[in-house]
Amino acid sequence: MLTRREFIGTAPAALAQAKRPNVLLFMTDQESALLPGPAKLPNRERVNARGVQFTSAFCNTPQCSAARSSLLTGLEPHRTGVVTNVDTGSLGKAFSPKLPTVGHVFRDAGYRTGYFGKWHLGKEDGGLEEFGFSTHGRGRDRAVADAAAAWIGKQSEPWLAWVSILNPHDIYSFIGERESVTPRAGVRPPATGLSNLDGKPAEQRLYMDKDQGRPTLGYKPEDWLRYRSYYLGLMELADACLGAVLGSIKDWDNTIVVYTADHGDAQGEHGLPFKGPFMYEPLIHIPLVVSAPGLKPARRDDMAASIDVAPTLASLAGLRWPGAITGRDLSRGSIDRDAVFLEYYSKQKWVNPIRTIRTRRWKLNWYDSGNQELYDLREDPNEARNLAADPAALKTRRELEARLDAWRPALIRGQATKPRN
Repeated sequence: MLTRREFIGTAPAALAQAKRPNVLLFMTDQESALLPGPAKLPNRERVNARGVQFTSAFCNTPQCSAARSSLLTGLEPHRTGVVTNVDTGSLGKAFSPKLPTVGHVFRDAGYRTGYFGKWHLGKEDGGLEEFGFSTHGRGRDRAVADAAAAWIGKQSEPWLAWVSILNPHDIYSFIGERESVTPRAGVRPPATGLSNLDGKPAEQRLYMDKDQGRPTLGYKPEDWLRYRSYYLGLMELADACLGAVLGSIKDWDNTIVVYTADHGDAQGEHGLPFKGPFMYEPLIHIPLVVSAPGLKPARRDDMAASIDVAPTLASLAGLRWPGAITGRDLSRGSIDRDAVFLEYYSKQKWVNPIRTIRTRRWKLNWYDSGNQELYDLREDPNEARNLAADPAALKTRRELEARLDAWRPALIRGQATKPRN
């Protein structure tokens, strides 16, 4: 079998005769890389032990549909056209099949391609053939994992399976089950509470008072321990699904395995549940592990993003991406990115765009309403002190503003629309 570097350097004629690697991408929904306590995740540990763990990986947006469009294409949401969720209660525009996806690239190279689980990018009743996936399966998480495993077990090589499960997104069910949840030993409470929203953009308080944060307004520290314990339990359910799929792999030495998530969860930091018009670390920091033939297990802290997944998969399989993309190939060693640029558009129909630049030390969140947050992550990793109005940080803020404007201008100017009651 060719090593990764030998494979990529092979001429096209010879490449056609080489044994192409199989590909499994396993994606969870709303999983933060910053877990609040211990969880039993033996199957993740198995992938971690074989792979490269990217400890500074971020979603390009903390919204399901938009984040998925970036993972599939290597393009930022404002370039895919999917800037927020695609469903009947949201403003998102359906994902265009004209954009090259991982499915297209691998299918056109002779792979058998399957997509299993949550899509959330528009209509899928007729299957996902137009997006490059010849097989499509839907259902609840364990049924999805079992269907993917059965499909993988029947395939002749090469194959690509994209497995998209829902958990730990079921954290939303905690609201109705709170009283029945027992806090786990070792679970940490949030470092910050609701009072920390004083001095923060008003949109965050509106989320609590008028939107999905309302049911948690009266939560006490014990309730947040329950919330976080429930979340960890959902992570363990997700891990069992991962195990079901991993068990179908016949040839680990010729299989690329990527583990990631679309975005994270606020986990009660700053008194905030779920996701909304904010860009705190538990929400934007995602897991990313890449295991592949020829890649030695390691931990890397270079800054990675969702847009890097598609070009990295293509490169590891010796394929060329058919067009310009903004993602980077992580398989060729550390990349020299000094910042990631993130975006947010709306909460259902509450339009409230945010642009974010996150460097090693600093993070600037710039709302199109004009509100800002600036954090010195080295001195304030819990993002408790907003330095946007601090004269001592003015030079840094101006520099980061200029970088954001050069990356992407504001989408709208003026007052953002109000959230639903």
